[in-house]
Formats: sequence, structure tokens, C-alpha cells
Amino acid sequence: MPLYHFVTADLPSNTKAPELDDTNAAAALKADATWSGVDVSAGAGVTEELVGLYASYLMQIGFLPAPTIAGARPLPTARITEEQKQAVMNVGGRGGAA
Repeated sequence: MPLYHFVTADLPSNTKAPELDDTNAAAALKADATWSGVDVSAGAGVTEELVGLYASYLMQIGFLPAPTIAGARPLPTARITEEQKQAVMNVGGRGGAA
């Protein structure tokens, strides 16, 4: 029963957590804009294209199966070489020799 209070208590008003501040991250991204030419310090959202690219990558390395939904839009292609796929497979817990 150690987690009982999580389902019986009013968590939004009872939970104590530190206030999170992204001032340092925004400042670092702002400074990075001089090098990269892109200012993303105001933040950016996750788009369908980005999620599709992540899904495509995970399928190409064999972590996810390909979708079987008929008529679904094709996913963007993640450009990954065979050498990169093999390197990912050697990471601990994914069939590596470690």
C-alpha cells in the first residue's frame, strides 16, 4: 500500500515540487543562435513530421515493427547507414557483446 495516497489524495494541491525554470537553457540556446544561425530559445513544438521521423528511425533499427494500417500516410525516411544500424545494435542490452 505504499502508493495508496497517490490515488486517494488530491495530488495537484498536495504535491510539493520545485518550480522549474528554463532561464539557463533559453540563454544557452540564444547564444547558440550565433553559431547555428537558428534561434530556438523561445521553444519549439513537436510536429507530426518529427514524430514520424523518430518512428521511422526506430523501425529502421528494428526497435519497432512497420505499421500495418492500410492507407496510412508514408513516414519520412530517416537516413541511417548500415554501419550506424550495426553500431546501435552493439549498445548494451540490444544484442551487444557486453
